[in-house]
Amino acid sequence: MFRSVRLHISLGSLAFCVIASLVAATWVDVWAEEAPAPSPEKGRALAERFCNGCHLIDDNGSVTVPVGVPTFRAIANQPGQTGQRIMNVLIKPHPPMPDIHLSNNEMLDIVSYLETLRTDKASPPLLSPKGPSPKPEYPEHS
Repeated sequence: MFRSVRLHISLGSLAFCVIASLVAATWVDVWAEEAPAPSPEKGRALAERFCNGCHLIDDNGSVTVPVGVPTFRAIANQPGQTGQRIMNVLIKPHPPMPDIHLSNNEMLDIVSYLETLRTDKASPPLLSPKGPSPKPEYPEHS
């Protein structure tokens, strides 16, 4: 009787290992899928939806914004500006900027849109080929 129980446990352990391996392989495949490339068009749409109340998104002057709040073009062209600095502010906004809980992909879309507003094309790009890291090292204000 003990041998059959031992065999049953061994088969159960084997079945568990096989199932666990299949589940792990599935999760690795899902996790390994590449995120979509950042989209400046999506970034502009997000900026118009969430940021247009305070920041001037484009320079047409059709929106009135609070005095002293930088335009998106000014943010993009700030000396030493980096995609990581922008991500840090979006992750941990400074008052009175609201925390709008953007996903990493949405933040990258906004940074991608800001890249289109840069006037000095000789300066380093806001997005490196790998993009900024998803978590801030130390939050910095832009």
